[in-house]
Amino acid sequence: YIPGQAFAYFGIVPMIVNAKVNLVASNGFNCESDDKEIDEILNDLKDEAGLDALFSEGVYWESGIGDFAYRVSYCPKLSDKPIIDIIEPQHLEVNYERKKIKSFVIKEVSKIDPSYEKREIHFKNEFGYVCITHRYAIDGEYVPNNDDSRIRECDLKFDEPIDLSVTTLPIKDFLIIFKKNANANQLYKGERGVPDVQGLASIEDALTESVSDLIDAIRKGGIKEFISDELIPQDENGEDLKINHFNKTIVTTKGSATPGDSSALWNVVQGDIKWEAYTQTIKNLMSVAINKAGLSPTTVGLTGLESINSSAESQDAREKPSMRTREIALKSWEKTLKELFNRYLQVMDYISGEEINDYSDLINITFNEYTNPTVENVTDVLIKQVQGRIKSQLTAIKELNKGMSDEEAEEEFLRIMADNSQQVVDENQTNENNNTTEDSALKSANFVNSDTENANFEASNASE
Repeated sequence: YIPGQAFAYFGIVPMIVNAKVNLVASNGFNCESDDKEIDEILNDLKDEAGLDALFSEGVYWESGIGDFAYRVSYCPKLSDKPIIDIIEPQHLEVNYERKKIKSFVIKEVSKIDPSYEKREIHFKNEFGYVCITHRYAIDGEYVPNNDDSRIRECDLKFDEPIDLSVTTLPIKDFLIIFKKNANANQLYKGERGVPDVQGLASIEDALTESVSDLIDAIRKGGIKEFISDELIPQDENGEDLKINHFNKTIVTTKGSATPGDSSALWNVVQGDIKWEAYTQTIKNLMSVAINKAGLSPTTVGLTGLESINSSAESQDAREKPSMRTREIALKSWEKTLKELFNRYLQVMDYISGEEINDYSDLINITFNEYTNPTVENVTDVLIKQVQGRIKSQLTAIKELNKGMSDEEAEEEFLRIMADNSQQVVDENQTNENNNTTEDSALKSANFVNSDTENANFEASNASE
């Protein structure tokens, strides 16, 4: 493990890592099996433990560093339920024997002196049961358990002293779920995963150099104004006026040999910047990096202007390479999350004093569909969910407006309802007005007809 190997750079590397997280984990997952009781327990766990966030964080570490581990533990001081946390690669040691994991070592470095470490060791006894113990280490060397003076010295470097006893659990599977991607590995001799950004350091350097050269060319190719010193006005003390000598675009020259022709003493020069060559180089380097990571440019967020108004089908077609990468990744993630849930349920059995069972066959992980994260696509999906009555309008408003509080979402919902009600009222009023107008017209017509009839009746009487 090289500390910070994926995060020591800026530019294409973080873009690839974040794109992989969005591609694989942005829409989360659910537990859907034939056992609804187990599903309810696991989905409640998923929400309580924030496993969607831990899933995203896991994809982040795997894509950027290559591997990491989930740990299931139980600490009555903190919670009456098992705790799930992520062990980052720099704190994890994986020991193999005949290509099988023999033990895990989780390292905690002292905040006072980094040469002191507290190590949590997971191994199996001769009966195959998981055992957990703790040891101190100084400068990478373990402190013997019988060295009381050095143990007391180490105790002072940490918040709490360690328990040197061995805890044996009635569980035969490690409570450490080691996630290693399936990429071929030469750097770590097959023992650690390979990140998606492995080998991109040279491309990142080339990108940085190309962008730097482009900026330097723009800077050097800018406008230069050459002005004769004869054109610079001076005050009574002979000090130059109006010309800012800190302005790098203006270059002052000695007076011309042809006095009286001041117009020839001021020249403006614009450099010829070959920017197309630089931008093409940058595009090619980015394309190589993105293809190496198994993604498409659209997934990373690099799109041309022609794709802004493209249809959803066109956007999806552009992401076919990414969808293949997602499918491969989710196969290994399904196995990892099933192991994680199984360990959690087994620790629950251990806490309650019940027999330890294997729940693997009862756990079924389903991943939500990936959608191109544009506002239009998200809105279309939410509209269909609301119309299909599988999601409320209030929930849809919150999902469309990330970060909106419950109160803000309710206020927005009420405003929408008020607007819709106003439209209905306006339509009713319009209809009522139309009806009133029609009634008035009918009454007026009847009134005119009655007057005409009366006039005709009086006229006929007069003639008689």
